[in-house]
Amino acid sequence: MTDPPPFDDWQDPLDEVALVMRAQQGDQWAFNELYAKYNNQMNIYLTRMVGNDNVGNDLTQETFLKAWESLSTLRDATCFKSWLYRIATNIALNHRQRVGQISFSSLEIYQEKDNSTIIGNFEDRISETEILRQALARVNPTYRPCLILYVVEELSQREIAELLKINVNNVSKYVSRGKEDLRQVYYRLLNGQNTARRRPGR
Repeated sequence: MTDPPPFDDWQDPLDEVALVMRAQQGDQWAFNELYAKYNNQMNIYLTRMVGNDNVGNDLTQETFLKAWESLSTLRDATCFKSWLYRIATNIALNHRQRVGQISFSSLEIYQEKDNSTIIGNFEDRISETEILRQALARVNPTYRPCLILYVVEELSQREIAELLKINVNNVSKYVSRGKEDLRQVYYRLLNGQNTARRRPGR
């Protein structure tokens, strides 16, 4: 990697705000530094959003390409992270619309239940099994970003509200309903898997 050109307005070459401002002026080195900082984080987030490693990788590249092309529209350099998350979220939701994937759970039938002990702690198991990963990718798209940011990324509800530009009360509601959605979809997938295993061989 070549050394970055001089820039007199900042001291620390790894300061994020300075990197963003520099990238907005067309400095690819600065943007590469931002890419290196957030690539893995965005990749994990997008993979959880769509439930597929390869697609998550592709959407991560699409996210950073969109960010590079749209940097001039970012008015506040201190908001780069939240702005990047919004781009990633929109790209993931657009992808699911393109491929015609629809959540199995209905908003109208949702009911708040105290069944948190039915299958144990979902938060601790999300990354452990493929079936939970598939279930997470099928959570209603209205709830999925908040659920993933809260459970997987371990952000506070206030941080999520700031990232996604929504009311913090809505974050709490979406996380709660997202967990219930996750339980319902998980059981559908689990029951389908168990049924398939019980079928006699041909």
